[in-house]
Amino acid sequence: MSKNDLVVVTGAGGFIGGHLVRVLQQRGHTKIRAVDVKPLNEWYQKTPGVENQVGDLALLEPAAPPPRARA
Repeated sequence: MSKNDLVVVTGAGGFIGGHLVRVLQQRGHTKIRAVDVKPLNEWYQKTPGVENQVGDLALLEPAAPPPRARA
């Protein structure tokens, strides 16, 4: 994985996820998207320079259809 690849951290508004975002940034990752279901004002920490988004990933449709069974 390149340090220019997009990294998405779910649960980023919590203690562990928030620290993971900071460590990734400190290690040189430039495209970090932090996501949590909680409103931003309830996040444990927000890291400057990171794309912070509120969202529930359980509401997303699968990105790809399941593989077909071979006959």
